[in-house]
Amino acid sequence: MDKELLISKIRNTTTRWKLLDLLNEIKADLAGTAAYPFTMSKMMRLCNPRIGLDRYHSFEIPKKSGGVRLIFAPEGNLKWMQLCLNEIFKALYTPSPYAMGFTQGRSIVSNAVRHLHQNYVFNIDLCDFFPSISQARVWKRLQLPPFNFTKDVASVVAGLCSIRMLDIVDGNVRLVSYKLPQGAPTSPLLTNAICDTLDRRLAGLARRFGLHYTRYADDITFSSMHNVYQDGSPFRHELERIVSGQHFKINAKKTRLNHRGERQEVTGLTVGEKVNVARRYVKDVRAILHIWERYGMNAAVAKFYPRYKTEKGSLHNGDPDMENVIAGKLCYLKMVKGQHDPVYVKLQEQFDRLTSAKPEAHDLEISWEYLQTLPTSDFEAQLGVKIDYGISNLGKQYASFVFNGKKIYASVSRNISISNLPKSLYISLCRQIDYKVKYTGEASQRHAVIDPGTPYGRMMLGCPLPEDLAVRYIYVVHRALPKDKPLKYVHTPQVAPELKDIVGKLNELMPGALTADGALLAGDRPKDTLTQLVESGFDLSILP
Repeated sequence: MDKELLISKIRNTTTRWKLLDLLNEIKADLAGTAAYPFTMSKMMRLCNPRIGLDRYHSFEIPKKSGGVRLIFAPEGNLKWMQLCLNEIFKALYTPSPYAMGFTQGRSIVSNAVRHLHQNYVFNIDLCDFFPSISQARVWKRLQLPPFNFTKDVASVVAGLCSIRMLDIVDGNVRLVSYKLPQGAPTSPLLTNAICDTLDRRLAGLARRFGLHYTRYADDITFSSMHNVYQDGSPFRHELERIVSGQHFKINAKKTRLNHRGERQEVTGLTVGEKVNVARRYVKDVRAILHIWERYGMNAAVAKFYPRYKTEKGSLHNGDPDMENVIAGKLCYLKMVKGQHDPVYVKLQEQFDRLTSAKPEAHDLEISWEYLQTLPTSDFEAQLGVKIDYGISNLGKQYASFVFNGKKIYASVSRNISISNLPKSLYISLCRQIDYKVKYTGEASQRHAVIDPGTPYGRMMLGCPLPEDLAVRYIYVVHRALPKDKPLKYVHTPQVAPELKDIVGKLNELMPGALTADGALLAGDRPKDTLTQLVESGFDLSILP
């Protein structure tokens, strides 16, 4: 939707009914006209943080400085409402010139550039930045320019953007409060809007003392040629007064002052004569590329994998793809140093050489076959089980049931929210294969070859699989399937011994659902080369 048209529609949004209409218009613009519209009852339920505690799923990520950061990710309709609200916020609001985070056209690089060629760089951090902002404060800010929402509209919007939290006072007493969640699409822009007064006053403080000032989210930086940052100085006293007056608190553990003789750092980048990444960053990329070029990709992976899993394993599920990680690091290096920087150019050319020299690989593609599909009610009745639903520590939905004393897990389709399950649900036993294949040869001597262009529906039965195909069988809970979904039986001898009894009993209860050898519950996914290499105790002594 055109920005000017959107703004004119926002100005006419004076009631919650008009807000609902506008949100549905924006959703149709983002997701297509076939998207389900929001309803008033759903919006009013979701805008009340006192109820609907299933609106978010939470998870923790480790902080570089130690401890964990609690993230709240919105679910289902609430997430879509917040995405639509964020379009409204972006159309109306432009952050102050001192706010470098969560703003189009600004980044950690533009933040760092403001503090080049300075003798002193002073950094402070605000404690619990997002949870420091209450729902009442958001409600009041939304009634002020440039938003100018009515009280009725501001009340609904503030409720949709807030979450119920518990405050711990004196380590014991817990109080319920309603605050901005870290992880919601709307929180970054709202924090910038809330901090307009903070930015204006800190910028005035900087002018008074002859300093440069920027803020990236909760990371505040001052710099200057002279030192006014000593404990107890007039500057520090006034700084603490302004910050506390805006209902924030300075994190004393993260307050630091660096002079020109030290490494001066702003939002992770070094500043001095130019903005740069830390030396270790370039050194790590250069080392992996050197090992890859001199000793081969397997040696590079063996060096890269353990360190990455130690440092980043808690942030990312599954095994990392070294090539993708290096490509991302080079993109970051290009953003910081520039595309013509000789260090970046040399590393990028080396990476391009190594990736172009790899043997031609077939495209990896996950193919699915729905082997049997039943309504969940029929499935539960036939097996005598109860399907339960939950959310993992990584924030992913799952289903499970206990059969013959063993807990079996199932995936849940992304277009389903377990907090609001549809009346009609189905469960399918599916076969997943990580390459498309075709079969050649006479019927008695068929063999499979990788062929990314072959539709998986043409895969023939009873043929041996290539060793490099990763195959697994899983249950999936989903909505009704389209009529043209292929439902077929697939034969494979890969059955985990410990599951043979379960497979046999399933076959008795659900005749025809399994092949003759009961192969529809295959063993674990074969370990990839990377995992085998690390677990085998690969000799790293050959590496420099």
